[in-house]
Amino acid sequence: MPRLHARPAHLAGSVTLAATILLALAAHPAHAATLYKVDLYDPAGYERQVDSRTCTAAAIAMIANFITHRDLNLDQLAILAYEQARDALNDTVQRGSDPLGWARGATAFTASAGMPTTYAWVSYDRKNTAFRAAARSIGRFHKPVGLLTDHGRHAVVMTGFEATADPNGGGTWSLLAVYLSDPFGAHHTRYSPPKTSPFNRYWQLDATAAYDRLWYDRFVIVVPRD
Repeated sequence: MPRLHARPAHLAGSVTLAATILLALAAHPAHAATLYKVDLYDPAGYERQVDSRTCTAAAIAMIANFITHRDLNLDQLAILAYEQARDALNDTVQRGSDPLGWARGATAFTASAGMPTTYAWVSYDRKNTAFRAAARSIGRFHKPVGLLTDHGRHAVVMTGFEATADPNGGGTWSLLAVYLSDPFGAHHTRYSPPKTSPFNRYWQLDATAAYDRLWYDRFVIVVPRD
């Protein structure tokens, strides 16, 4: 008879223990995973490109607007003319501009807006590596980053990101989402995971041979350096 009562007694003890654990968890809920987010988008700063050639010029205008937190009413055609005089494309056939012209234009027009920022193009062999570099730059300088899409035929602006931790904090982190502003349409779109975004490899071969070699089949971004 004693053995017949041993198992129910043990079961009752287990139920009591389980109830105690559940009460403890209810009193001290687990902390939610931390989210580190930076997003510089401002509806007043969005720019739609004025024609099929001015995506990089509209992107530069947005970059300057988002940095200064106001609509600067910049002339996209004037920006494009500035870029084209300083890019690596053939002036007799080019329509838009390239990463070099974009970087130089962003540097010049942020300076004219009173927020001088040195922009530079950088290329990477992997999409995730490029996005992580863009997130680190936005997190450090709080200034937007340019991305080349449609295999180099279109320009968009990365205004922010979400990550598991500060990309510049020195620890490990994962990129969860990115925010893009497209001068041809979507003002502010969240892409999660980032690989679902339109950012892709640069396949244009309309610049000088030296720049074509540096850009072709790579992921090209235009980032602030200060």
